[in-house]
Amino acid sequence: MAASKGVLSQGTKVWILHGTVPTLTLMQCIKALQLGDDSATDIDSTCLDETDSKTSEYGLNTPGEGSIQINTDPKNASHLTLLGLAADKSEIGVYVGWSDGNSVPTLNGNDVTLPPDRTWSYFTAKVRKGSPVFDADSLVNHTIPMKRQTEVYEEFKV
Repeated sequence: MAASKGVLSQGTKVWILHGTVPTLTLMQCIKALQLGDDSATDIDSTCLDETDSKTSEYGLNTPGEGSIQINTDPKNASHLTLLGLAADKSEIGVYVGWSDGNSVPTLNGNDVTLPPDRTWSYFTAKVRKGSPVFDADSLVNHTIPMKRQTEVYEEFKV
């Protein structure tokens, strides 16, 4: 039997935390998920007497921009929920359960608990609505842009 070389993308589940009364919604049938890369401010620390090379320090991180892509299904309640949140430019929590487990997060008030028998990535993001895309020989889809408000936190399976 060959050794495992990583975690497959297939089997990944995504939940979103939303609403004034917090609700944790399992997203059904996501086509793609991009989390975006963070960037750090570059603070010049070069002394005036330096004659050869500039020096710098890392400053604050700017969270990246990503997206959630769906083949839009008007009969899928989770798609309609996401599109409504995006139209309102809402801030949501995103909880990504990797395919190395099957456990689900739980919600107690405002707190989400992530079981340790699965790897998790999670963050907060503001979403906005993108236009539907109508390509030949394909399903109608939406790409929902996300502007992350936090870094992506990871909790690896124990």
